[in-house]
Amino acid sequence: MNAQVPALEGDPRLIRLSDDVYVFGTYPYSGLVVTDEGCVAIDGPMSPRNSALWKEFIDSKGPLKYQVYCEHHSDHAVSAPLLEPEVLITSETTALGLDSDEAAREAMRTWGAYPDTAPEFIDAFEMRRPNLTYRGRMNFELGGKRFTLFEAPGHTMGSTVVHAIDDRVAFIADTGTTPAIQSGNPVSWLTTIALLETLDVDWYVQGHSDPLKREDLHYWRTKLLAALDQARADLANGVTPQEVAERGGVLSVVELMQKPFVGRGDMPPGLRQAAGTTLQEWGVDRMYEALAAHPTDAPGASLGPGLREIV
Repeated sequence: MNAQVPALEGDPRLIRLSDDVYVFGTYPYSGLVVTDEGCVAIDGPMSPRNSALWKEFIDSKGPLKYQVYCEHHSDHAVSAPLLEPEVLITSETTALGLDSDEAAREAMRTWGAYPDTAPEFIDAFEMRRPNLTYRGRMNFELGGKRFTLFEAPGHTMGSTVVHAIDDRVAFIADTGTTPAIQSGNPVSWLTTIALLETLDVDWYVQGHSDPLKREDLHYWRTKLLAALDQARADLANGVTPQEVAERGGVLSVVELMQKPFVGRGDMPPGLRQAAGTTLQEWGVDRMYEALAAHPTDAPGASLGPGLREIV
């Protein structure tokens, strides 16, 4: 009888950044830090099948003590019922914006649908709510390793960065090269990236493409600043959000997709359509809102709930 092959053995989507840090390059990219006392997971796959694979891999490394949802968007926040962490952590703002059970099911049936997910699974799906939330920053230790979580507004206003201090990795989710800003603030995003560039780390693990070095993150900040400058010119010239979206949007999805990354094949088939005109129009709205205020009005950390309607 053949021995069972360990989960993700030889899978090119499994990225090992160090002895104790793994990244599952799926949708979204999901992180794991292994310690002597158990594991810390960051986000998790949207695909139930990939979540089952990831759980099997995590279980082979130790008990899952903590899972952190880095944002409220459905793709980052539906895996905990399958991964079964002892403690689920989010920022207070993210906790406020998490999907209802039915909203999560609708995402799984539409833009986030996977053909291999049984309708019965979706019909019975229930969200897991965090049993630990924080505002601003929180620190904890596990197995002698230090972790700092902090609010990093930009892509969403409640985004969390997980800084695995002793492993020299920052898990930054969609604060990385994600061409969508429907829930955030571009000035806050630029400020957050500048802060991230000061971290003493070797890797930044982002949500929808391969891990970054600091020079990559800096390049992304220059792209985001150029997009804000373009939005300023568009606003002055009376260009409508719809016209910007028809032109390709404030942040180019096409340009991002031209770069190869290991998780490309795991993107939900309906995502490209969902990331079309409407999402881009919302992004322009966020740009124009930010430009209508002074940059010092952009929200920073320690936000807490109730900023505005969360989408």
